[in-house]
Amino acid sequence: MIDNIKRHAVFDGSGNQFSSEDGVAHNGGGKKSNSGWPLSHASSKVNRIYYLALAVILVFMGLGLAFILYCSEVSKEDTVGYIQGATQQITFALEQHVKDEFQTLMASATAAEDENPLAESATIRNLIKGMGEYNSYVAIGLADSSGQALWRDIYGRQHHSDMSGEDFIQQALTGKNTLTSPRLDTVSGLEVNYYAVPIYLTGSDKIKGALFVADQEDKLRNIVEHSLYAGLGLAHIINRNGDYVIESKSSLATMVTLGGGIFNLRIPWDTAMEKRIRDDLANGRSGRVEKDFYGQNRLIAYAPLKINDWYVFYAVPENMVSAGLKSLTIGAVVIISVAVALFILFIVLIRQANNQSRQSLETLAFVDPLTQKRNYQKFLLEGTELLRVNKGTRYALCYSDIKGFRYINGLFGRAVGDHLLCYWADFLDEITYPGEVFGRMGADVFVSLRKYRTRQEIEARVAGASSRLAVFPETLARGYKVEAYSGIYVIDDSDEGLSLSAMLDRAISAHKMAKAQDNGDRLRFYSHEMGVQKLWEAEVEAKMEAALEHNEFNIYLQPKIDIQHDDRIMGAEALVRWVSPEKGVIAPKDFIKLFEHNGFIVKLDRFVFEAACRYYNDSVIKCGLPPYVLSVNVSRLSLMQPDFVRIYQNIKERYSIPDKCLELEFTESLVFENHALFRSIVRECQHSGFLCSLDDFGAGYSALNLLRSIHVDVLKLDGLFFQVDDEEERGCKLVENIVSMAKSLGMKTVAEGVHAESMVKQLRAMGCEAVQGNVFAEPMPAEEFQAFVEVWNGYRTAINYII
Repeated sequence: MIDNIKRHAVFDGSGNQFSSEDGVAHNGGGKKSNSGWPLSHASSKVNRIYYLALAVILVFMGLGLAFILYCSEVSKEDTVGYIQGATQQITFALEQHVKDEFQTLMASATAAEDENPLAESATIRNLIKGMGEYNSYVAIGLADSSGQALWRDIYGRQHHSDMSGEDFIQQALTGKNTLTSPRLDTVSGLEVNYYAVPIYLTGSDKIKGALFVADQEDKLRNIVEHSLYAGLGLAHIINRNGDYVIESKSSLATMVTLGGGIFNLRIPWDTAMEKRIRDDLANGRSGRVEKDFYGQNRLIAYAPLKINDWYVFYAVPENMVSAGLKSLTIGAVVIISVAVALFILFIVLIRQANNQSRQSLETLAFVDPLTQKRNYQKFLLEGTELLRVNKGTRYALCYSDIKGFRYINGLFGRAVGDHLLCYWADFLDEITYPGEVFGRMGADVFVSLRKYRTRQEIEARVAGASSRLAVFPETLARGYKVEAYSGIYVIDDSDEGLSLSAMLDRAISAHKMAKAQDNGDRLRFYSHEMGVQKLWEAEVEAKMEAALEHNEFNIYLQPKIDIQHDDRIMGAEALVRWVSPEKGVIAPKDFIKLFEHNGFIVKLDRFVFEAACRYYNDSVIKCGLPPYVLSVNVSRLSLMQPDFVRIYQNIKERYSIPDKCLELEFTESLVFENHALFRSIVRECQHSGFLCSLDDFGAGYSALNLLRSIHVDVLKLDGLFFQVDDEEERGCKLVENIVSMAKSLGMKTVAEGVHAESMVKQLRAMGCEAVQGNVFAEPMPAEEFQAFVEVWNGYRTAINYII
């Protein structure tokens, strides 16, 4: 998301006036006391008291004034610090907004990889229409490599035009994600920013075109421009030259500037100050200064954005910060002259005023604008303090996110995604006990510091939070089950001196392991081995793109033996191995789960599928051999991609693979994630000439009643059924019944992971069609497979399995 962030912060500066009345008593002169003594002696004593009182009052007044002046300076420094923090928060919000926009466009661009950008195909129309329905873009379009564009305006009208001269199109065609400065959209009359991303040819780095949208300028302005300090603040986005990219609409802007940029003022900058600001802007540094505008001193903060060469620039009036303090100073002098008690009250009121000002600024600095709960910075502060004051209390640190959140945004729209985040944040708040804290780290990530007595108690609380997600009404009504991954780090006495953020890194490692080993248990506790695994994953992620580019991923084939027809080879499964120049052959278990977590699995799936098709074309079709079935695995993420079937069908047709010669293997967990979607994809795959198999049946959450509505061609029985143990006899009976049931439903059965010849005999007697396992052959490099077939089949060149 990530999401559609709107930040609204209003700062109110107000001064409180205090008044007091004091009477002066005058003693009558010339009178005598009853003893006859004149009252001059008593009067002299009173005068001495008056003088003493006056001296005390003056001392207290002086000390009070000095103290107030000191508080004023401290408050001013604190305020400036908070303004800088607020500027950084808004900077982060802008960067996250732009990042989310680019992620949305890049995800959408994959749908056009195999399409002519200018063709008014159903795919292109649906892409443009779908983006328009879920986003309030002013214009949406695609351009080919020559800059010719097909686009749709805000009124739904379609246009063809030459946009080769547009800088954002040209930059996208060079492979850059581009965001422009505001410009006028002549159709709507609105000021817009253009976003553009490249469209690549499937499976290559070649750019075939660009996807672009025009978004209203006000979306960026709304993030940075707030009514700071009673509407007397300024908020701009500027470039490194100080020129306006997005200018504040405040009335103050026209009063203090002549237009064009921050250095074009009616009252010029001090030379040294201007040089300092220009130097900061040129070198990407943030900073703060003070500047007088028409007799009003203003506090100014600026911070760089990771967007083009832009900066956030804020200016707020100093007198709004200090007005209350000046009034309080006058009140303090009066109160001190009346009584020390009121003087103390005055100090209390000062502190209250400071606390109110601090609280307003803390809201911006420490409150997540979407959920209105703590943000990550506030969580770190409060969590660190809890650990400091509650030594001896058992704490666990939990890092959680929502499974497939980016797809929830894509499928249901960002508004639903935002509602889901608020819904979950409210529930986490409900289950936060005294002495605990939680916060939103960003996007769909939440972090919690929880007290516990046993690990089972932690597991139960996390499971309760996940179960609440599963019944989120807006997705539940459409058949989508929302789930969460969680990583937990249990804090112990040996962690003294370890920062909360360092502990969080360990919880994140556990979270990554939960995602990488997604076997139904989406909660993991941190262990030492995870630290070692984290180093390995960092190395793998650093090398994966280059490995794919340099063809280090090779396909291996493992034959499927037809145990009902003389143990002939009836087909094979294409498996992937990473052949690293440094580490040799790396098994899939060491990288597949990581790739599924970071999304690289989609690229790898397509690479392996195309490599399998290429091998089949070279070794079977071009040689005129009888066809056989070649199976290829499909990951969950690949299955969820837009136009998954169309992309795979195009690759199949490119290599002239006959229908029913390619089998797509899906893991059974996909059935439970989205049953209706899985059924639809299986039907579409079969209609496109693919065979479909349900892999690893029995490894996870198998439910036999689901098979009645999942019309797959092949049921692959997981190797767990064929382990030699005390329950082997019961396992055989179960397998026998599954084989019988599959036959009655018109499905073939393949037993995988079989290692014992005795089990092959039992499977043959049960009627299982095929066995895939090391009992016959281990996976082998693709170039060795044909020779193996010839040897296995008695040097025959034909495979005795015709579809």
